[in-house]
Amino acid sequence: MIKLIKDLWFKRRDIISDGFDESLKYISKIIPLKIHKIPSGTKCWTWKVPEKWSVKEAYIEDLKGNHLLDLKDHPLHVISYSLPIDKIVTMAELIKHLHTNPARPDAIPFEFKYYERDWGFCIQHNKLKKFNKDKYKVFIDSKFEKGNLEVGDCTIKGKRDEIIVLVAHLCHPAMVNDDLAGVAALIEIAKELAKKKNNYTYKFLFVPETIGSIAYLSQNETVIPKLKYGIFLEMVGNDGMHALQLTRQGNTKIDRVARYVMKQKLENFREGPLGKVVCNDEMVFNGPGVDNPMISISRFPYPEYHTSDDNPSIISKKNLEESKNLILEILDILDSDYIPKRKFKGMVFLSGYGLWVDYRTNKKLNENIDQIMFMLEGDKSIFGIAEELDMDYYEVLDYINKFHKKGLIEKIDVR
Repeated sequence: MIKLIKDLWFKRRDIISDGFDESLKYISKIIPLKIHKIPSGTKCWTWKVPEKWSVKEAYIEDLKGNHLLDLKDHPLHVISYSLPIDKIVTMAELIKHLHTNPARPDAIPFEFKYYERDWGFCIQHNKLKKFNKDKYKVFIDSKFEKGNLEVGDCTIKGKRDEIIVLVAHLCHPAMVNDDLAGVAALIEIAKELAKKKNNYTYKFLFVPETIGSIAYLSQNETVIPKLKYGIFLEMVGNDGMHALQLTRQGNTKIDRVARYVMKQKLENFREGPLGKVVCNDEMVFNGPGVDNPMISISRFPYPEYHTSDDNPSIISKKNLEESKNLILEILDILDSDYIPKRKFKGMVFLSGYGLWVDYRTNKKLNENIDQIMFMLEGDKSIFGIAEELDMDYYEVLDYINKFHKKGLIEKIDVR
């Protein structure tokens, strides 16, 4: 995970750009990807795919030719999708186009103008004092042209056509936690799931933020009815507390499973309703006409967000692994869960079937055996039983599977 992040973080990964396409090609060497290409100008529901953007050179210099800012030093020095300019401007005009972050005065902020048209630079707030002349030359050699919005799609077929979709965006140049941390974790999750026999089909999408999800779904509407649940993942490599953002409904099975796993595995986490923790591609999937219950998991907020301080030094393999393992357990519960329906009458003679559990061996299971038997009426899943009894899911699953092996229950797929 760390190698991918270090290899890709300084690339100019704008929403439609060579850097984005090169990053998808890099990922395709790790996991199989189908690349969807949607041309600039394509109508995608109420949106339209923007043009491809590139920048070759950019700087600000005084009239003696001394550079005060140069794109060569850092990709964030020019706002993403800036207009080109080659002009002498007054300080009063320049200051309107200089973006800083006073809260982090030594960092370069990340700014973008995807759907507006303007030019601009980003600079450390502490360097503003260097701008003490009346006039400056500003130069941005950027270009807008027709291109293709690209979406990377890794699909792992399961026994069912129903899809659990996992999404990360890849369009924040020269930043790491937002967004390469989520990308790296999803790649590892895909590699793990590819080794298993899964019930659900899993689809991993690597997109330009928001417009990528809209473009993909609008051009692949036949996928929408198959979407069962979703997870959006980003900002999971830093030291912050995990944050769970719920689906639009707030009480779907994936909401409950995610909360259950995070309570089991984490000392602390916070949760909030849709749109109150972060606002990313989960808004598209939860949106009208798609209605895919998608949670998001992150470690947001964090102080380096959308600045040049979001670099490899603020993330760790340990944090990425912890986040990856949370997702894998959420998916494993969703995938292995089923509804048990009894085939017996009366209370089961547990000792005669090898199902008795001594309280000295497992006190909690012993105390809940009768309750578990009462819940085998075909109206609760294994997870529902574990959740209601506040028990470990895998312990309940293992115990009820023994009933199945003895012919005492039948398994009904969760739908």
